[in-house]
Parts: sequence; structure tokens; C-alpha cells
Amino acid sequence: MAIVNIFETIRARVEQSGGLLPQERRAMFWFSQYSAALKNWQKGQSYVKFKTLKDGLPTQAMVAPQRAFPGHLYFFYYEPIGKKTLPAYDTFPLTLVMNRENDGFTGLNFHYLPYHHRARLFDILYDTLVQENSDPLKTRLYATYKMLNSVTKYKAFRPCLKRYRFSQCRTPLLQVGETDWDLALFLPVEQFQKSVKADVWQESAESISERKR
Repeated sequence: MAIVNIFETIRARVEQSGGLLPQERRAMFWFSQYSAALKNWQKGQSYVKFKTLKDGLPTQAMVAPQRAFPGHLYFFYYEPIGKKTLPAYDTFPLTLVMNRENDGFTGLNFHYLPYHHRARLFDILYDTLVQENSDPLKTRLYATYKMLNSVTKYKAFRPCLKRYRFSQCRTPLLQVGETDWDLALFLPVEQFQKSVKADVWQESAESISERKR
């Protein structure tokens, strides 16, 4: 289990900055809960709701991979089948599920985008596709491939379009509620293998720029 890697990533940022940013404090709280709740999930629970730092509705839940729901945003650990031939891959995706199939799901892993492209795409999706609910765990960003592919303003979705198999998910899915989407989007917790994030982001940015021509 590589959950410790997330803590180490955040601790490294703390050491470099000399302090703990508010979003990093929230992140530490998040992942400490996630680690502890895994034990309950492994005992047979397929759905766990988390408490929050303040009173109110939970803004996190943990579900089995087979219960990934379109329009919801998830963190999870993943090991792709074709990892030996892939030029790069992220073992800790932050994925907006688009559709679920018999053996997996397709979604947008925002870690493949540089922060400014990530923010722009997410803002556009939120402004046009959000389906709000009073419960942050039920608010959705419902998008389909056909919808995104047919509108130019969504073009940044292509580099982060990925397919995930249930069998290759190495942990349950940590669902992020709508009130914490902004936190999740910019956490430095990507875990790219066989490449560094700067190279992955540059390739994604170049791909997006080419589509403008």
C-alpha cells in the first residue's frame, strides 16, 4: 500500500515552504482518514462516509471501484496492465468518471494537465455541466465523450482521457465531494512513473496547442 507516498509528498512541500498551507492541513486530515478507513473497507464495508473538520455533510466517501459513478471525482491507486509499454502513467489518479462499463470506467485524470490548463478546463466544465445537489457527495459534473469532443472549448480534455479497469485498482475509490473539488484539483499528489510531471505536462500542453491550429 503506497498511501505513505502521499504523506511524504505533502511533507516535502512543507519542508520546502517552511510552513503548512491551509489546503495541506486539510489534505493531511483527508489522507489520514483514508488510510484508517481502508481497514474497515477491507472487513467488508463497501461504502464509508467521512467526517469533516467542521459540522455539516460529509465531503468524502469511499466506495468499491465497481461503484464508480459518472460525474463524481475520485482518487485511487492504480497499476495499469500495460505499464511496461506505456511512456508514462499516474499511479494515483484524480479522475472525473465519464462512463462505467462491465470491467472498468473511462474518465478524465486531471493530473495530466498543467495547473492553468487544469483550472481552465475544470471551470468550463463546472460552469456548463454541473448538476447541483445540497449534498456535496451527490453534486455531479456530468460529461460524455461525445459532448466534450464536439465543442472546441473542451479541447483540453483529450490529454487526460483515460480508461481504468476495476481489476487494476489497488485501493477503493476516495470520492471527493463538491465543496472540496478545488482542494483536490491542486494537491501535489500525482504519482507519475517512467516520466516526471513537467514532461507529462509539457506534452499535454503541446497537444492542446496543436489543436488550436
